[in-house]
Amino acid sequence: MRLLPLFIFWCLWFLNHATRATFSPLLPIIKDSLSISHGEAGGFFTSLSLGFALSMLLSGRFSSTLGYKKTIVSGYFGIGIVLIWIQWTENYYLFHILFFLLGISTGTYIPSIIPILTETYKSEHWGKVIGIHDSAASFSIFSIPILIAFSLKFLSWRHILLIMGLICFIIPIFFWKVSNEPKKEDPKLKVRYRDILNKKLVWIMGGLAIMASGSSIGIYSILPLYLIKERGIEFSYANTLFGLSRIGGFFVSIISGFLTDYFGYKTMIIMSLFLAGISTIFLSFASSLTIIIISLILQATFSIAFFPASFAAISKLTSLSERSIITGLIFSIGVIFGMGLTPLVLGLIADHFSFQKGIFGLGVLITLLCFLGKLLEDHKESNKNLIP
Repeated sequence: MRLLPLFIFWCLWFLNHATRATFSPLLPIIKDSLSISHGEAGGFFTSLSLGFALSMLLSGRFSSTLGYKKTIVSGYFGIGIVLIWIQWTENYYLFHILFFLLGISTGTYIPSIIPILTETYKSEHWGKVIGIHDSAASFSIFSIPILIAFSLKFLSWRHILLIMGLICFIIPIFFWKVSNEPKKEDPKLKVRYRDILNKKLVWIMGGLAIMASGSSIGIYSILPLYLIKERGIEFSYANTLFGLSRIGGFFVSIISGFLTDYFGYKTMIIMSLFLAGISTIFLSFASSLTIIIISLILQATFSIAFFPASFAAISKLTSLSERSIITGLIFSIGVIFGMGLTPLVLGLIADHFSFQKGIFGLGVLITLLCFLGKLLEDHKESNKNLIP
């Protein structure tokens, strides 16, 4: 297995995820700066998720024409421009526009990188490769709150975003040098959206992706508000605690990839979501600080295990010609209804009741719907379009 390309891909995914994850620990500061409510603050992530989902949906169609590498690089240049633009933004509605554009820019990555990964490595390594690659997102979730809490001692939140924006213009240079463009597809294999929408896989995985996105990124987006505003934990300590609780997700992403290759994607998908749902319910009932810490670690760990298994399932059940489009469609569904609506709904519930009630309801829903994974087809070794 070639490690240098995988390392560069890992760095790209870390940066992509970090540019979105950064706003969660910064949200209390932005909320106070703009004098907005919990629901309005959570609404920023709805704008982000709408742009992200739209980008994933469209880039799946156009990346094979424009080129997977060009699509990824143009997305990172877009991220850099948005983060620099934020330096001069004070208007609440302009923030919504920039969050939407950030979603557009970050959403180009996954539909384009999955074909590159599955064309670069043999199918028996897909679980491991995707798991290692996906651990970058988990490491971002773990490290960003801690880095933000530390950086705010020396920099303003706008300067932090400026530095990240500048990095977005540098790393794609290394990506361009080490990556190979997947082979051109046969024009006769051009995929129609009508055919894609008729696939049971899309709707089953779309529903599961909603639960996984809500459990991981959806809850992640509002946890600092929950810990600080409802639990009364001090800002710096809450973000440090928040970040440390995410460390389990980094390891479980890699482990999940290996277990997916061994047990199969169906087993891993069902078990990961079931445990994520139970741990989310546990989080809602946490009372003392010790129990809060334990529940945060468990919830963060199990909610991440779904993604390597899901990417492996999509890769094994689709051909190269349709893989990018189906990946984009499935996770655009998950992003809109999971990552996007979850912070907004939880914020609105908190305005009228409490975060606790919203988190409990989400946990119950995830636990019940995880068994949709039983409806997935078993993989048959039919894809031969691999680069050794």
